[in-house]
Amino acid sequence: MKRVAGVGSSDAQKSSDMFMKTQYMDEITGGKGVIFATGTPISNSIVELYTMQRYLQYNTLLKHNLQHFDAWASTFGETVTAVELLPERK
Repeated sequence: MKRVAGVGSSDAQKSSDMFMKTQYMDEITGGKGVIFATGTPISNSIVELYTMQRYLQYNTLLKHNLQHFDAWASTFGETVTAVELLPERK
């Protein structure tokens, strides 16, 4: 997805590092690996939701061929074209 507000096109180092760690834990525990406990994991964008599911249910995403963001977003989201107003500057 290009030119969509809040959707970056590059991997963040922290995100890639966490993904590798969650995959390692899944590998050594036979898929029982990781539990995240937080009150507010989604705060800025749909990409955060995808990233959390990627950490916690990557094998499920693979099973349903949704491991890439565009495939996942087209399944669970809807792209809406709208004008976004900038905050008023004084």
